[in-house]
Parts: sequence; structure tokens; C-alpha cells
Amino acid sequence: MASTFGPRLFRRSTRSVPTARHLGRRMTFHAAAALLVFAVLQIWLVSSAIAAGAPTALTFVALALLLILAVPIARTTERRWYHLSRQALASWGLHARFRRDVRRLWVAALALPFVWVSGAMAATTGLSVIGG
Repeated sequence: MASTFGPRLFRRSTRSVPTARHLGRRMTFHAAAALLVFAVLQIWLVSSAIAAGAPTALTFVALALLLILAVPIARTTERRWYHLSRQALASWGLHARFRRDVRRLWVAALALPFVWVSGAMAATTGLSVIGG
């Protein structure tokens, strides 16, 4: 017997748990985007600091910081979620851990360039005052 009401457009069931594999792909996107934002912020802040009188060696320190710290941390986070997405069953607890890790990743990507560049500028100013 055919329904006179047509197909259902909206489900009335509760929200389903996101699949674990979907979380792994989303973390890959977040890690790559956060790394790009970190690099752009770092370039902008370092170029502004050099224009304000910081030593040009700050660019090499910025590049080293990006390659030695930021890339491996983003890759480790992404790899961890790749393995979790392949092994774990989907659950709300896994989704809560995902949201926590995404929040930590973005806070670090947005805050750390400001923290370390301002610290480097303060250290440069302090050394120039001490040095005479």
C-alpha cells in the first residue's frame, strides 16, 4: 500500500553517534588547517617584529620552531586519530575526546605564535638593555 504522505524528509530518531572513521578524516583536516593558520600567524608576527626592530635571526628561529615543534605535534595528533578511527568503535566518549583534541589543537595554533614572538621580543629587548 502506498503512503499518501510522501517520503519522510526528517528523521525523528535521536542523533546518531558519528562514525569513528569520519572522526579520523575530520582530524586530518583540522590538523592541516591548524598548521596552516599557525604558519601564517607566525610569518605575519615575525615579519611585524622584524619591521619593529627585532633581529633578522628571528626568522630562522621561527622556521626552526615550525619544523621542530609544530609539524611533529600536528602529525602525531593526526596519526593518533587515524589509528583510533581504525580501531575504536563509535561512541559519545570518543566524540567528546575528539572535540577536546580539536579545541586544544586550535587554541595552540592561535595562541602559541603570539606567546613565543612576544617572548622573543621581550628577550631581545632585555638583552639589548643588558648589553648596553
